[in-house]
Amino acid sequence: MRVLHINAGNEDGGARTYIVNLMKGQQVTHTESSLLTFEDGPVAKMARENGLKVAVMPQKQRFDLSILKPLVTYINNNQIDIVHTHGPRANYIVSMIHKKINAKWAITVHSDPRIDFSGLKGKVMLNLNLHALKKADFLFYMNPDLKLYFEKLKIPDNKLFEVFNAIDFSHSNPLPIKHLTFSILEVARLVEVKNHELLLNALSKVKFNYRLTLVGDGPRMSELQKMSKDLGIDDKVDFVGFKEHTGDYYEDCDISVLTSRSESLPTVYLESAYYGRPVIATNVGATNKIINNETGWLIDSENEEQLIDALYDAYTNWKNDTLNQLGLALYQESRENYSIEKLAELVDQGYKQI
Repeated sequence: MRVLHINAGNEDGGARTYIVNLMKGQQVTHTESSLLTFEDGPVAKMARENGLKVAVMPQKQRFDLSILKPLVTYINNNQIDIVHTHGPRANYIVSMIHKKINAKWAITVHSDPRIDFSGLKGKVMLNLNLHALKKADFLFYMNPDLKLYFEKLKIPDNKLFEVFNAIDFSHSNPLPIKHLTFSILEVARLVEVKNHELLLNALSKVKFNYRLTLVGDGPRMSELQKMSKDLGIDDKVDFVGFKEHTGDYYEDCDISVLTSRSESLPTVYLESAYYGRPVIATNVGATNKIINNETGWLIDSENEEQLIDALYDAYTNWKNDTLNQLGLALYQESRENYSIEKLAELVDQGYKQI
């Protein structure tokens, strides 16, 4: 089976990691896969660094349709069996040629389309993306909350297949550690849906010492920096911006946090597991499949009181040297169930169903 993954190429978040890890897993399951992007950006770079097959078919601008004919030729000449798109732009482009290609078409829906876009341009992109979702032969999705949404869009159940995020655990060796100061990490884009203000507000009310590191960039950077200063905690909070590699930050923390209003099953949980760090997370999407009282803390979204309680509990565990037990439990659970091999095997089942 020959699979062509297609992405715009400018993605630097979880979707990029998902594509690369899925393709690495497909090498193990002997599914022949390659990647095509419309920009020679972060996705192509990460794929090349991992030894994956990459081609770039540049667009002059986002809605440049001159690539449609060359793309049809590329797919058909390479005898692709499955075209697998990731992201609204790739979905839209393939929606315009899917009747001309000799391949089945699958989409992975990485996040909730309803909150991915804003403004007038965002409304146009949402409609184009929904049009593509309805036209595709098959949809993979990671957020179980989307199942009802797809039903409302009248997408048949036999076109839907739930998958999960995964990372490569083959070289992982988590080491128990306790830092001199209780160290908290959040790796997330600085955007509304990640709800950083919930964590900042909660930390402004705790009575213990800590360090918070926020890894990520986005339009809310200055707003959140001002908020931390207004709350009187700016001397304890480090905004380090976007980082290509986050391993050192996980090694330097005692616990990671994600306070999102909406998620599927984020890669950051698995990255935290890779380094044996437990997680405090909001109970959204598929989070409860991996985060529980044995691997961390699960709180209601927007519930500051529960977050404060979880932070105090984590701090007590840190003082008592029992925090690492939760982190190692998360590592064992994740390695067993969310490896790249498991993901590739599951996605291959979906391909066969197509």
